Parts: sequence; C-alpha cells; structure tokens
Amino acid sequence: MKNRVIYPRPLRKGDQVCVIDPANAFTQEGVRNARAFLEGEGFHVVISEDMAFKRGTARERAERLNGVLRDGRNRAVLCMWGGYGTIPLLDKIDYEAVRKNRPVFSGFSDITAIHTAIQKETGLVTFHGPALYSPKRPVEPKAHQLFIEMVTRPKKRRELSNLNGEPFRAIKEGAAHGRLAGGNMTMISRLMGTPFEIDTAGKIIFLEEVGEKPYRLHGMLYQLKLGGKFKDAAGIIVGGLTECDDTGRPGSGEEAVRSVLKEVEIPVVCNVRAGHLCDPLTLPLGAEVRMEENRVIIAGDVT
Repeated sequence: MKNRVIYPRPLRKGDQVCVIDPANAFTQEGVRNARAFLEGEGFHVVISEDMAFKRGTARERAERLNGVLRDGRNRAVLCMWGGYGTIPLLDKIDYEAVRKNRPVFSGFSDITAIHTAIQKETGLVTFHGPALYSPKRPVEPKAHQLFIEMVTRPKKRRELSNLNGEPFRAIKEGAAHGRLAGGNMTMISRLMGTPFEIDTAGKIIFLEEVGEKPYRLHGMLYQLKLGGKFKDAAGIIVGGLTECDDTGRPGSGEEAVRSVLKEVEIPVVCNVRAGHLCDPLTLPLGAEVRMEENRVIIAGDVT
C-alpha cells in the first residue's frame, strides 16, 4: 500500500550495525567511542569503508554506501555525525536495497539530505538521531538511551518531552496529524528545485539549525513559504536553533523564526530539543505524529 507507514525491522541485541561517514570523515577517537557505545548496548559493530566527502568521486563514495545498504546483515546503518557531502550521493543510492532490507537508518544535520531522499523513494521510517560521538557537543547518555529505545521499539506510541525538562512552546496553537518530515533547514533549502525536494503535503514539518544568523533563518523559511511548502502542510515543529543568536545585535534566532511562522495557518510548536544539542530527542521521520497545542505524540503503528 502506497500510504502505509513502513517501519524498519526493530534492532535486537546481537544484531549487526554498520557505522558510516557519508559527510565528515572518521577519526580514530570517533570510531573508538562509537564502537564502545554500540557494543555496550549489545550490538555487533562493523565500520564501513570511508565514504566521506573528498574520499573519492561521488560515484565511488555512493558505491561504498550501496555496499553497506545491500548487505542484509546490516540491520542498522548509523551515521557517525554530520558535516558536508551527502547531496552528491542522492541520485546514486540503491533505494531498492533500502526497500528490501529495511535497515534502521539514523543521522542528523547534513544527513537530512539522505533522510529526505529515502522518504521520497521508499517511505521507510528513518531516525533523526544523535551523533554517535561528538567532541564539540558530547551527547548525554539519556539522549543515546532514548535513541536505543526508539530503534528497538520503533512502532511504540510515545509522547515526546524534552530531556532537560523544558516545555515545548506553541507559536500557533491547534491540533494536527501527519507524517513527520524534515531536518536541517539549510539542507532542506538546498534540495528545493531538485528531484529530492521535501514533500510537505499533509506532513508535520520538523526544522532545526545550527550556526546560522537570524536573517538567514528568516530567508530560508521565506523560501519554503514562497515555495508553497507550508500551504498544504499539517503542522510545523521547530527544533534546536543552536548558536543562531547574533551576539551584540537585536533579535534572536527564535524571534526570526516566529516572525515568519506566525503568519502560517497551521499549528506550530517550538523548543522541541532535537538537532545540534547535547541532549537531542530522536525523531522518527516518516512516522505518524500528532500535535495537540504544545504536545507532540508519536502515534505508533496505526496501520
């Protein structure tokens, strides 16, 4: 069925998980820490051949990724961290292998491009999850634990709440439901006008960003607005806006976002701590989500 939510197979202890680097390259420290975390959760860990940006041509890098995706032993394909370099891979990925093997796929930041492409080509639920290792923003154990809970029970209904206790805040109150789509604002903006442009019709759109000044946030959101991406959407969730305030200048990143999104006619919730943070929530992209005022609920298996 075209409209049925397709879940990955739940991860189990002993499953093989493959760590990949389709954006920034591996480091020995990163590999060591990622392996320790995943092996500590009971998984068999393999590290892919380096496929980072400038580690070969786009075709060579994509073939390394496809080798991972075609290997049915890899019950999860987990991106080490973000960076730059995934866009050149999108038209070369073996989406049929993704459909066939249904691995747990996780990543954030630049990996938004692959998430968006997988949603468009396969409908598989993927996970906007934390970095496996981050020297700049060390991920707190409770965030990694939530990630493990979600990939081992991907169909479970759950209500999201920030791990630091901060409440979500409604910019535009209301109720909505739809599949979750989105990720990093810069990457969504870069995909506009391509075959992998985000599909927002009937969707709950998730948006997060790091290191972009308020005027750039404003510009990216207006691009989406003028491109009709909010017109048929069901709702919007604003995640972390990390380091997006322009120190010494008036206005914050959130104020820039509010100034655009207060004009839309759909519910909008902000301060959902997912993205470039030490305590990020894991979000199941492609899953059914409900918004009720300032609540966000993962609907679970409703098919």
